[in-house]
Amino acid sequence: MDSNTLISFSNLAAVLAKYGEAVCEAYRKELRDRGKDASGLLSQSVRYMVNRDGTTYAVDLSLQDYWKYVEYGRRPLSRFPPLDKILEWIRVKPVVPRPMDNGKLPTEKQLAFLIGRKIAEDGIKPTPALDTAVGLTYAQFIDEIGRAITADLSDAVDGALDSLVTR
Repeated sequence: MDSNTLISFSNLAAVLAKYGEAVCEAYRKELRDRGKDASGLLSQSVRYMVNRDGTTYAVDLSLQDYWKYVEYGRRPLSRFPPLDKILEWIRVKPVVPRPMDNGKLPTEKQLAFLIGRKIAEDGIKPTPALDTAVGLTYAQFIDEIGRAITADLSDAVDGALDSLVTR
């Protein structure tokens, strides 16, 4: 038992670990279903940790740093996106270029510039895949989380009563 708390919430920690894994799987599925994981790096990077600070428990996710652009999009008339990341995306996707106004096909760098300019001017629409995954998974686990907390509190009361009886 931790010195910061009188109760060990081992049942809750176990359920939150299952919840974290379920959120990760649901997020990977959402990304796949929405076509938002061209390279697979985002879905491969999804990890969860159950963290505890005293009596506060949290399920934290670790993701590639660009997850926020997938989730929240990018507003129009913003900064130019990094061309090296667009080049990687072009190679993985793969993007088939169309002829430019002069009839020639753009090089990869030209194509990356054109895509970057379009993103900077028009932005990117949000794809709330993580929000959807968390919402669906939370609804599935809320009762189980409640039962785990109840079991942990019941175990703590039983333990306290046992220690009183054996004195």
